[in-house]
Amino acid sequence: MKVVITGGSGFIGARLARHLLDHDVLQSANGGAGRVSELVLFDLEVPDDPIIDPRVRYVAGELNDGQLLADALDGSDSVFHFASVVSGGAEADLALGYRVNLDGTRLLIDLLANAPGRPKLVFSSSCAVYSEGAGLVTDATTPTPKSSYGVQKLCLEYIIGDYSRRGLIDGRSLRFPTIAVRPGKANLANSSFISNIIREPAMGRATACTVPPEAAITIMSPGRLIGAIVLAHNISEDRFGWPKALLLPAIKVTVAEMIDALEAELGPAARQLVSFEVNNAIFEMVQTWPRNIRADRAEAMGIHANADPREIVREFLIENTA
Repeated sequence: MKVVITGGSGFIGARLARHLLDHDVLQSANGGAGRVSELVLFDLEVPDDPIIDPRVRYVAGELNDGQLLADALDGSDSVFHFASVVSGGAEADLALGYRVNLDGTRLLIDLLANAPGRPKLVFSSSCAVYSEGAGLVTDATTPTPKSSYGVQKLCLEYIIGDYSRRGLIDGRSLRFPTIAVRPGKANLANSSFISNIIREPAMGRATACTVPPEAAITIMSPGRLIGAIVLAHNISEDRFGWPKALLLPAIKVTVAEMIDALEAELGPAARQLVSFEVNNAIFEMVQTWPRNIRADRAEAMGIHANADPREIVREFLIENTA
């Protein structure tokens, strides 16, 4: 099978790539099953530590480059689309967010729709499509985004659903919660604070949190997310059902609870590396994000949330520290 991952040099894309190369069998749109024979990783740049495997090919360039994207997608059976301008970047630069997140993805969808074989598309949407704050979010909750990023993601969910209804693609949009803990450098996502307060102290570095200790957020660990992505891809179209957007489960944690989990794993010295420099603009946006999620539909498919904050911290420590 030929598989394409956009955002393939990023954290989630690269992690999924390694996972697929190692051991997963994918279900194609026509019902067949097979291992990855060709894996195209499309991103702005080739990473400094590329995956070395004869099945892997990197393509570096802009998502809006039609010819480059068409060449990368040609003959693909499945596409995992993670490339985007993240939340803070989309809010700071309106034109950039719409050009990449909306127009670039529209281009990708149209290319797949005109390809033979009705390829599968798994799209990384976001819980930013909601703005319920402390209210309960369920599969029946109407999306009401209050950020440009959330609006862009919701528009694409509807387009993917429409193209799937017409039989042009087999699309599945997954509403990601915040994914933590991410290794590497902080990005422009407004949610990056939740990874920073674990990653930086674990590496012996001080960090300043941009929201207060009582700030709450719904999160899922990277390991749980990769399992959810593969399961959502492989499940039959009939069982995935309608709508073609799926809310993923997540646990509610406060910044204080995450720091408690950090201390429980690494001791009080790690806690002391976290200080607070509250950014009111970020905190106000975080306050609109869902803090209580009940994802019954995903749970019925076998996609489950983490047990508690310590499990999330422990996963990061096992994978990223000696």
